[in-house]
Amino acid sequence: MLPDGLRAVTRQDLNAEQEAASGGDEDKLTGILLSFGAIALLVATFLVANTFTMLSAARAREHALLRAVGASRRHVLRLVLTEALLIGTLAAALGHLLGIGVATVLGRLFGATDGPGAPLQVLAPLPLAAAFGVGIVVTLLAAYVPARRAAAVPPVAALRSGEPPTPASLRRRHLAGAAVTVLGVLLVVAASGTEDPGFVTVAGAVLLLGLIIFTPAVALGATGLIRRPLTRLTGIHGTLAVENARRNPRRTAATAAMLMISLALISAVTVAAASLSKASAAEAEHAMVADLRVTPVDYAELDAGAAARIARLKGAAAVTPTVSAYLELPGGDYLDATAVDPRTVGRTAQLTVLEGSLDRLGNGIAVTREEARAHDWHLGSRITGTVEGTGEKIGLPVVALYDGPEALAPALLPLGALHIPTDPAVQGPRTESVLVKAAPGRTAALREDIRETLDNPALLVQDRAEAGREAVRPFTPLLNIVYALMSLAVLIGSLGVVNTMAMAVFERVREIGTLRAIGLERGRVAAVLRLESLLISLLGAALGVLSGTAIGLAAVAGQEGAPFVLPWGRLVLFFALAAAVGVLAATWPARQAARVPVLRAVRTDTE
Repeated sequence: MLPDGLRAVTRQDLNAEQEAASGGDEDKLTGILLSFGAIALLVATFLVANTFTMLSAARAREHALLRAVGASRRHVLRLVLTEALLIGTLAAALGHLLGIGVATVLGRLFGATDGPGAPLQVLAPLPLAAAFGVGIVVTLLAAYVPARRAAAVPPVAALRSGEPPTPASLRRRHLAGAAVTVLGVLLVVAASGTEDPGFVTVAGAVLLLGLIIFTPAVALGATGLIRRPLTRLTGIHGTLAVENARRNPRRTAATAAMLMISLALISAVTVAAASLSKASAAEAEHAMVADLRVTPVDYAELDAGAAARIARLKGAAAVTPTVSAYLELPGGDYLDATAVDPRTVGRTAQLTVLEGSLDRLGNGIAVTREEARAHDWHLGSRITGTVEGTGEKIGLPVVALYDGPEALAPALLPLGALHIPTDPAVQGPRTESVLVKAAPGRTAALREDIRETLDNPALLVQDRAEAGREAVRPFTPLLNIVYALMSLAVLIGSLGVVNTMAMAVFERVREIGTLRAIGLERGRVAAVLRLESLLISLLGAALGVLSGTAIGLAAVAGQEGAPFVLPWGRLVLFFALAAAVGVLAATWPARQAARVPVLRAVRTDTE
């Protein structure tokens, strides 16, 4: 019994349709959050692996003693992995409790605005399995290689004293890292010619993987270059800091890689967002066909008499409203037309008339050259069609061929050809915008006059600059979300620097005591640790910002018409933040190093 266009549905069917419609957005959001979580886990993997590597080195004699009294390699391996299992379980439990707390806060926030929040499934099996599974598995995988190295310590190492044995050569790692890095660079260059985001992602991942493998060589080369100038600048402190960073390039590389990954992703997103926002701003400014444009906000309407009131203002040289109309042509084609004031459109908008004249637009229709070629129209051709939505019949001759901005293409109609209702309750074409040509030097004053005259906060009065800023605005929340989510990875990287410096102090007790005994003051001991931490942080920042910039530019290159924009201010800020991380991360280890008693330090390595 229902007329066409209406249907009857049950509540269950309607709920199912709504869930299906919103499921795609929820899946995308979940995917984005899980992607950032995976990045944080990757950075945390380096932290765990680096920690167990340093612990294994510090316990080398202990493991050798276990081997000497009969323990097998498998026993030592199980010993280290059991420790990792306990740590992973504890971390997973704490992480799950923190997750419940965050979910509670979010539930209350959303419940305050959207009604009662969904009840929290605290003991649901999937979150529990995810928390403990991910926490334990990631910790065990990160600790496996250090555990293998600990199990490989020979029993004879228990008889050694003093410096640890010389580490294995890095030659194979350097060659493999150089090969993967070159492959990543080639893939990034190749990805710059495609619009496939998946290709860009794979290329960026390969580049970062190559840099992770090749970072020890970069660390040795970079510290070798800055050793002399840093020594001249800071004296013996710089020499000691550089030599400490070069002492264990694997550890330095692993610590720097934590910051490199997060800063690379942040830099890539920043460069891409800056370039795309610049393109959007330029496109929005180009789409401004007049000095000023009045448009309603979403779900608001523009009064049909607004154009007449604006035209009476001082400084308004020409004014035309714009009304969109879709004409259904014979044969099933459609023509997207814009109805304008035929008397003022030529003076208001920047149009180039190729044939005919806009002076006759009051009794005809103007089409762009491309549209005329597509339909084989020429001056004098009669275009007939039906206005979609109202059923009005229109038949007008082509009186002009023109080129113009996309906002006034591909066809122009006179306002008199359409029936525009003045009553909002009556359906029909609506005024979408009002274009205004200002008198010379009167644009800013006219904009304020229009706002006061219309006196409607639901109407936007924009010039070209404001249109550009409005187009850029949607990119700001995206960047804020990325920065907020990636800050967790940066925090983990910062903890990695703290952990590395703390373990370095633990390993260098005798060395620090010797320096103190020969006259190095406590403040200078702390300065050496801070310089070393600063060098590691800046190394990770340099690799991350440079690689991220390259990945971001490759992503932009695949977008047609998007310019390359390097946000130097933010990139420099990333370096400054990395330097701050280095200084702050060394604060507590530096204090511990400065407090080491000289006599105890020179008596024993560890205590």
